[in-house]
Amino acid sequence: MSAARPRVLILSYDAIDIDPRVIKQVRRLADDYDVTTCSPGSSPDARVEHVALDPSDAPARGRLGNLIDDFAREREWFAWSYDHLPLVQQTRKRLKGRAFDVVLANDGETLGAAISIAGAERVHADLHEFYPGLPVEDSKLGHRQRRYWTWLITRFASRVRSSTTVGAEIARRYREYGLDSGVVTNATPFRDFAPRPTGSPIRLVHSGNPFRERGLAEIMRAVAASSADVTLDLYLTYNPPTDREHLVALAEQLGPRITVHEPVSQAELIDTLHRYDVGIHVLPPTSENNALALPNKFFDFVQARLGIIVGPSIEMAGIVTQHGLGIVTDDFTEAGILAAVDSLTVANVDAFKASMQEHAESLSAETQVENWAAAVRDIAHPV
Repeated sequence: MSAARPRVLILSYDAIDIDPRVIKQVRRLADDYDVTTCSPGSSPDARVEHVALDPSDAPARGRLGNLIDDFAREREWFAWSYDHLPLVQQTRKRLKGRAFDVVLANDGETLGAAISIAGAERVHADLHEFYPGLPVEDSKLGHRQRRYWTWLITRFASRVRSSTTVGAEIARRYREYGLDSGVVTNATPFRDFAPRPTGSPIRLVHSGNPFRERGLAEIMRAVAASSADVTLDLYLTYNPPTDREHLVALAEQLGPRITVHEPVSQAELIDTLHRYDVGIHVLPPTSENNALALPNKFFDFVQARLGIIVGPSIEMAGIVTQHGLGIVTDDFTEAGILAAVDSLTVANVDAFKASMQEHAESLSAETQVENWAAAVRDIAHPV
């Protein structure tokens, strides 16, 4: 009779079935462990048991309860506020009495619930952001929110058995809060592609949300003004719609070099990007997390075998420079982007693609997820 497999809970307060990072956790661990997922949304994998949470299911607190909640927030009684979060209460209720050998808890607000379910020594924290550096409005409420996020890290994350985050610089920053975090980048699964030969015009591409603070207008104007033979296609979501409408209007104003397309699904994205030559993402450091960003789209460009243009963001620029994958702009301005675009040639883009082909496997999700597997194994099978 074979021994029972260790029981692993993967906990997230975002829907796992549409979260590329957490889905990778599920797929890597489901073959080796009895996995239960707990999150809003549907089951992410037929091999796992799913415990669904409902963000809209918030029990009525009544007038007195609301007054106490307001008082607790004003006095920064963060422990009270945390214990009364609806998703935290649902997690504890729906998993009450269940035993898990390991909990893989995603992001700050899951950590207290995970510790109460399994104990801190059985929890691995995967932190998708640098919580003390999340953007807030410059107001009393905003600064209190930042103190709450920082409290989540110092109160819970510093106690768990192990942790990972999305980049080396964020891991370094977390050391100030008592964490010795490993790194699992937001890498894209490996695709067995060969780069396409670069032609004229050189085709640039960007995909994602149209938030104004992401500097897309500066990129669009720089490409439109470039002396190089280039075009730019943007695959933009409708969130937020007013920002998208602004960029659609700007594309029409700038002329035929710039085209805004409908968004494409994650399943179609890499094949769509593969038709292009250079992925561009020059992200202004409007928050600490933006300054430290190493996002999914960077690794989508890698697996699509594109050259890359990025700004001097520490994580993205470091990888591009180390492996010769593209161009790092001098700054985040339109002029800095224009200089980078002007320098593109068929020959140097082909060289960037060749270097990308050489490094695509080492920069893939398959190499990264083994860090989660090792952390879970160390907890499930202590020496």
